Amino acid sequence: MSAKDTVNGVKHGKNPPENISLGDVLSSLPKDKREQLTSGYDLKNLAKIFEDRDVMKAVDGFLENGMNISLTARKLYMHRNTLIYRLNKVHALTGLDLKNFDMALTFKILRALYELK
Repeated sequence: MSAKDTVNGVKHGKNPPENISLGDVLSSLPKDKREQLTSGYDLKNLAKIFEDRDVMKAVDGFLENGMNISLTARKLYMHRNTLIYRLNKVHALTGLDLKNFDMALTFKILRALYELK
């Protein structure tokens, strides 16, 4: 195994695997299972967040930048307090603290399910 065939010690063939699309995985679930996954969440408040372009731009940037507030604020040309305010808005409306990996993953799953409807 040569150094160029490895990434972080994991061996890959000539063409490394592509990312798995969350939407594709969730769309393969039966509709009743997808509805079961969203039960227990306030879908009206989630919809408010998903439809708010400014908040979603902040959330997407935050998640794309490894949940790093300073880096995200710099890349979005946004004051870090504005970014924190928007992340706190998500937490207040949904109960999901996006600074917590598991809750951020839950948010991404709920968003993908929302987009499938």
